[in-house]
Amino acid sequence: QYKAQVTAVTLSREQRDFVQARVRERGLEDQVDVQLRHYRDIEGGQYGAISVIEMGEHVGDAEYPGFAAQLYGLLRPQGRILVQQMSRGSKAPGGGAFIESYIAPDMHMRPVGETIGLWEAAGFEMRAAESLREHYVRTVDAWRDTLEERWEEFVSLVGTEAARTWRLYLVGGSLAFEERRMGVDQILAVRTGDRGRSGMPATTADWHRGEVAS
Repeated sequence: QYKAQVTAVTLSREQRDFVQARVRERGLEDQVDVQLRHYRDIEGGQYGAISVIEMGEHVGDAEYPGFAAQLYGLLRPQGRILVQQMSRGSKAPGGGAFIESYIAPDMHMRPVGETIGLWEAAGFEMRAAESLREHYVRTVDAWRDTLEERWEEFVSLVGTEAARTWRLYLVGGSLAFEERRMGVDQILAVRTGDRGRSGMPATTADWHRGEVAS
């Protein structure tokens, strides 16, 4: 719709192939380039915008500052970044032993304020943060409904043990989001340009009108 030129990267060959097929179906080969590549190996730079959708949890605690710095360097001045990432409450264990053992062994969650601090330390200015926690209760419940409706199909793909593990994960995940032990947040930040110019609308109300700050 906006004629954006998109570079998408993933470490999953299946995900790459799936997205490439969707791109071909829509006739967007000239606009969307899907690459099997690690984020550290992205070439070029001067991107106008970057989106990071639920991969920040898997970067690793020690590597996260370098990750944020890498993406800062890929943006042009006044370029924006949108990060969607899972978080945990300030006194909550986050995923806990079960998720980290059986679902996502490399997952690391922190309170959203700590994550914002890491992006600020990389040079970004925070513009907005929004919690999607309640939305994810509904989302996970919908995933669980699909699992139950297609249970036999799922078992044929991964086996009974894995299917039961994911059933337990979805039930527990929904409860963790509901009780605020886990969250999902979207963080919008900008790499400011000369003299601190952000190129962003002055207020959120202006965003919808397309107005840009001077």
